[in-house]
Amino acid sequence: MNSYATENMPLFSMHQDIPEFSGPRVLLRPFHHSDVAGRLALGRSPEIVRCFGGDPDGLPPYEESDARLWVERNIEHPLCWAVEVNGRLLGEARLDGLDLHDSRARLATGLYDVSQLGKGLGREFIKLVLSHAFGTMGLHRIDLRVLAFNERAIRCYRACGFVEEGREREAARIGDVWYDDIIMGLLAEEYQVEVKQHGLLT
Repeated sequence: MNSYATENMPLFSMHQDIPEFSGPRVLLRPFHHSDVAGRLALGRSPEIVRCFGGDPDGLPPYEESDARLWVERNIEHPLCWAVEVNGRLLGEARLDGLDLHDSRARLATGLYDVSQLGKGLGREFIKLVLSHAFGTMGLHRIDLRVLAFNERAIRCYRACGFVEEGREREAARIGDVWYDDIIMGLLAEEYQVEVKQHGLLT
């Protein structure tokens, strides 16, 4: 199956430029080569590395070459946005694995400044991505994976309308400990109910 087939997807083209979106606090925009300095300034937090499934022990320094590779990868990604607040780069939001035949994609997000977690920024920019995914792109389904111990992220995803669909037991190893992965999903009709009941950015 061709994941980038265009049949039954008249409203969206993979050749379109990545659009820019703004909410009350968050700007989602395409990545630029100049973002290397912003990503380098964020560094590498052990807490955030662990939430992504990495081993936080003995992390090497975050170098300019790391930041440059991260930025280049996101520039090349067909559906990746820089998350910016008050002119400062804070992270990324992506739609991975776009499958236009099954009208679905997988959400991946990251905020890299621990001090900005728990402020509702994630809910705000995720809802901007969902509005584009279910609106302009006309997708039917968005799903995601999150480590079971990452309760803050799970609360955020639930607040955006995602529901738990399953659990992959001991799917990730951090150091010597195994953790479950939670699979969550959101359908277009469920998203529309969320918008009607709660509004786009509340």
